[in-house]
Amino acid sequence: MLDARYDISHLQAEEVFLAAALSSVRSKLNELQPMSQLPPEILEEIFRICVSWLYDYQKPKHPLAWTQVCSLWRQVSINSSRLWQRIDLCDSRFADEFLVRSKEAPLSVVSASPLKATTDSLTLHASRLRSIDLFLLADDMAHLFARLGPLLPALTRLSLKVPHQPSALDIDLAVPLVRHLVLDSITVKWNSCQDLVHLSLRGLDPECCPSITELHDMFASSPCLEYVRLENMNPRNLHTDSARSINLIHLKDMIISAPSSVVTALLSGLYIGPHARLQLYTSLNQGLYTIFPHGLPYLASCGRPDIGTVRLSRHSAHLICSGAPPWSELSSKTLLSISSATPLINGICTSLDRLFSLSCVTKLELNSGALFDIPLKVLQSFFAGLSNLETLLVAFNDLEALLGVLKSVRVTKETPMCLPCLRTLSFGKASVVWHLFEERWLALVMECVRTRHFHSSSLQTLEFIRCSGVSSISTAHLKPFVDEIIIHPDRRSQNYF
Repeated sequence: MLDARYDISHLQAEEVFLAAALSSVRSKLNELQPMSQLPPEILEEIFRICVSWLYDYQKPKHPLAWTQVCSLWRQVSINSSRLWQRIDLCDSRFADEFLVRSKEAPLSVVSASPLKATTDSLTLHASRLRSIDLFLLADDMAHLFARLGPLLPALTRLSLKVPHQPSALDIDLAVPLVRHLVLDSITVKWNSCQDLVHLSLRGLDPECCPSITELHDMFASSPCLEYVRLENMNPRNLHTDSARSINLIHLKDMIISAPSSVVTALLSGLYIGPHARLQLYTSLNQGLYTIFPHGLPYLASCGRPDIGTVRLSRHSAHLICSGAPPWSELSSKTLLSISSATPLINGICTSLDRLFSLSCVTKLELNSGALFDIPLKVLQSFFAGLSNLETLLVAFNDLEALLGVLKSVRVTKETPMCLPCLRTLSFGKASVVWHLFEERWLALVMECVRTRHFHSSSLQTLEFIRCSGVSSISTAHLKPFVDEIIIHPDRRSQNYF
């Protein structure tokens, strides 16, 4: 019996020794693996990618497993404070741990849901807050900023949102160092906004909106401003300094949704670079000159904008860069767009020539229904200014007035026809079938094409996109009068002859 106990004790000791030896061998093997040869800086970059997965919509099943692979990985991850800089307040367990691990590093705080967020632990770290992106209930938001104080010295990025309420929440916060400011139903100290690069305001009732003067002060003190979005702005005070000039040469996008009087006041004295994109959403009952009394707001010293295409719809108009594909929706190609709840095309046609020379326009796109609101005389006058128009694209419309103008003979010998440079005429869009086109319009199109040919203004290309009934047979009579006829019967086939 004693011998057996001795053997067991001896074997257990040997087992411990061998286990330690095996562990040592495994450690040496792990050290020789390529992954173990990576310097800590490379491992840290890899771990940053792992941390980013924690904020995806589909979170990993084992979110911090990489910190438990080996002692080296754990040591690198724990010692790297920048890995834990982003704090999700919707996960209180991780939030508390990350606040400790981040040590003295600047913090980025986020919360995607106002129902789960906890803000109790942030107060002690107010001086480290560099970026705040929060969606909280109004009471929670007010409580948080009351505890954080009126000034956050490291804050450069602020995005705050509360659920919609009758009056915006004033958090009484100064933001002199903030460069990226996004507020939804929240106000700050407007006179502290300066050196902004990104500004977005929405959900502000008239009493809480910054005045036009305050907005102009923000613009003037932010010469590097690149993005502006002002949604449903309707400030009480529209007073502006008529002699003031504000240059925003770095601006890339400006989006304004407001009554026309507010838009006019906002743009008064404002000048932007030739590549800036301006989007306006307003009710426009008159011409564009009411919003741009002195012409388009582009700095003359930076060159003229390259406007080559005009797109007109019943409730919107777009000025588009030269070279854009037909019916392009690329925002990068659109210089100015204006949308109105009321039909505006008549006012656009009568005032567009006051903003820039129509002779630079080489392509005109008439969207569905655009011709319904344009009187014949207005259409004739508008086309008279398009002396260099080469391409005309027409979506679903009543074509009688248009085709009548296109075949009208003028008295001058130099330009016997309307739109003397017109070479391409296209009907229809790929997104919709133009029903009964052959029955209603093909005969008038043929007459127009023949008339232009007989007056030395022949078309080079005639295009039909998903125009019902149009075929190579029905358009055979046009072949002597136009160089090329293109027919797209549907999205899957295309015929040339």
